[in-house]
Amino acid sequence: MIIFFYGEDTFRSYEKVLEIKNKFSLNDKSRAGLSLFDAKDSKDSAYEKMKATLSASGLFSSKKLFIAKRIIIESPTDEQAKILKFLKEHAEKIKVDPDLVVLFWEEGIPRKNNALFKFLLVQSRKQNFEKLSGTKLNQWIVDSIKISSPEASIAKDALEKLITFVGNDTALLTQELEKLISFSGSSMISAEAIDLLTKADLDNNIFETIEALSANRKKKALELFHRHLDNGDDPFYLFSMFVYQFRNLLRIASLQEDGIFSEFEIAKITKLHPFVVKKSYMQAKNFGENKLTSIYKKLGTLDTKIKTGQADIKLSLDKFIVEL
Repeated sequence: MIIFFYGEDTFRSYEKVLEIKNKFSLNDKSRAGLSLFDAKDSKDSAYEKMKATLSASGLFSSKKLFIAKRIIIESPTDEQAKILKFLKEHAEKIKVDPDLVVLFWEEGIPRKNNALFKFLLVQSRKQNFEKLSGTKLNQWIVDSIKISSPEASIAKDALEKLITFVGNDTALLTQELEKLISFSGSSMISAEAIDLLTKADLDNNIFETIEALSANRKKKALELFHRHLDNGDDPFYLFSMFVYQFRNLLRIASLQEDGIFSEFEIAKITKLHPFVVKKSYMQAKNFGENKLTSIYKKLGTLDTKIKTGQADIKLSLDKFIVEL
């Protein structure tokens, strides 16, 4: 069998590699049939390593797991050509042999015109580990909590806040969840626990874009928004950040309208993280409560159109920024 894992979410893809490796090791206590090669860390020939491993004691004669890491990204072209030739010659034997697994793992997405990449896409059991967003990201967090601690859970507002602070970096989310589960025990993870333990990564969300909008610098806001897209941020995730932040701005502006100007008091009343209040305070003041109410209603209408297929999300967000 040939298996191929790749994609932007390298944390989840490598977790799957480890799962297969550990399962193999349970059935092969001596680990004699396990062989690893990482093109990034080794100066040896990946082709020679693969050929020697699969040919040892007769080709495909005993249970074997060969894990090849970063071959496409790190190995020289001539080395990849040899591997490709070897695989083409033996692909059918490998695919039908129940005692052999050749697993390729790539960090990220290789170039689409790479010959070995194109071969693996056709000849392997492949999986592209894309960055999670929306309900898939929510479910992944819930499932991760249950796997780590079956008695633990997370409140809806805490889940939203965690994603806002950390984004969709599953490796970083895993670290944060370990802290939160340890702190909360069998109790539900609360938004307060996230305020206490999780530092907001403001560089990864939409604060700066909205800050430019609040100062009426639409060209700058568009530039920042498209920088997010160019960096691979999911447009649906960005839209959810717009909704989240404008909702917070409306809450803060409403308190300012009522004569409450202390950042400490606003954080206490809204239960928002002090980082969020500090970043949002002047934005809310610049927009004002009336305009923020109108903006939030517009986002609600836009949300309905996007979900029902009446509007393209990227074009809609461009238009939203320009017309704000």
